[in-house]
Amino acid sequence: MAILSYMDVGDLTETERLVWDAFAVGERIDLAARPDRRVRAEVLRALALGARPAEPGCLPALRIAGAVVTGSLRLAYADVSVPITICDSQVGEPILIYGARLRRLTLSGSDLAGVEAQGVVVESGIDLTGAVSTGPITLTGARVDGVLLLDGARLSGGPVALDATHLTVSRSILARKGFECHGEIRLGGAEIAGSVRFDGAFLDNPGEWAIQAQGLRVGAVLDFSGGARVAGGIRLSNAVVASVLTLRGTVLTEPRRGESLDLRNLAAAEAIMQYGAPVPGRVDLRYARIGLLRDDPSSWPVEISLDGFGYEMIAGSARVTDRLRWLRLDPGGYRPQIYARLAAVYRAAGRDDDARVVRLAGERRLRESLPRTGRLWGWLQDLTVGYGYRPRRAGAWLVALLGLGWAVFAAVPPRAAEASKAPEFHAVAYAADLLLPVVDLGQQSAYLPRGWTAWIAYLLIGAGLLFATTAATGIARRLRRD
Repeated sequence: MAILSYMDVGDLTETERLVWDAFAVGERIDLAARPDRRVRAEVLRALALGARPAEPGCLPALRIAGAVVTGSLRLAYADVSVPITICDSQVGEPILIYGARLRRLTLSGSDLAGVEAQGVVVESGIDLTGAVSTGPITLTGARVDGVLLLDGARLSGGPVALDATHLTVSRSILARKGFECHGEIRLGGAEIAGSVRFDGAFLDNPGEWAIQAQGLRVGAVLDFSGGARVAGGIRLSNAVVASVLTLRGTVLTEPRRGESLDLRNLAAAEAIMQYGAPVPGRVDLRYARIGLLRDDPSSWPVEISLDGFGYEMIAGSARVTDRLRWLRLDPGGYRPQIYARLAAVYRAAGRDDDARVVRLAGERRLRESLPRTGRLWGWLQDLTVGYGYRPRRAGAWLVALLGLGWAVFAAVPPRAAEASKAPEFHAVAYAADLLLPVVDLGQQSAYLPRGWTAWIAYLLIGAGLLFATTAATGIARRLRRD
């Protein structure tokens, strides 16, 4: 395409001549009220590349509004030294600026057929506020020194509506205030120094990933709050969020193959997972690392993969019984780490009783997966000493059995094995001697039970051996783990 020069002014339409002259003084010109709003893309290209010199003492700039741009605006690999503003206009063909260097690009309020901007460098931000694009916006490998503004924009450019893979932004991405995207957003490997905000947005790609952002790095907040609606899944595996990942009030529907959130290996200082409605699909938190977790039992998903999930603190309305239900939402069955992590968090918060409840629940969950003999042994440990986490239960059993033996042998005293050598008989000491295998009070060896009381003696001896073994096992477990 030939570049218009100063000598080509005679070929310009009246409308194009207005744009041509306004450029030289950096004036914004609004064509909305003109009968002829058409401006050829080649004219805009010529201006952007310096075909019209600036008026003395003025800074040139391409600033138009209300235009109908015909043809394809091609600035690929160009070095454009003036800001480009095409507002509230109709651009019928994709804007091609891949590999270019621009001062600033503003397309706010315009109807676009797409923007191909792979590898572009923009020194002072991109503004797509309120823009409507029926073609894909491609920012793969681009660098934006400033803010990428998408507030109120509507994108519907095919299966991938916005491809910002490996995008670098020195400030923030703002896609709020009614932002809509019909199709996938890709932010994989992108580095955003500030925040990424989709609060109040509508992300629509049902049954597929609404956002794919593996390896995304966000220097501040990653925000899906404010009643944001997501039809499809959000994929944030291996992402790093320096501050807060918030899904407060977010409504997730139509997950991808049953998965609403992929947060594997995510790292965030805080995660707010208080959704606006119960999540219909699985949330994958495997090996994610969160400083503070805030959630709400009323909106927990049907499945949560928790294997290797690490968090330092938890907040919210969930009680320990809710948390045990939360752990059971893991489809992988019993995992010792997830019980140990929750117990450690409770213990660090000074909630030792809750920590013991979690530990005990973990032992009971483990028992469910054991063979019959293992389940029986576990049941006996639970019944007698609560796997070492219920010491009062052990004391209650001891007192009850001791009381039983005392009553029986006080009523039916045993006979002396050797009357001349036998010490004075004491029913309670005799019962204790039978019950406690590590204690020798000289009563058991000196007296022999009579008739049916022998069965009580055998019961106390067996119970004592069982109690001692389970108590030792449980106490050792508790000392080892806690």
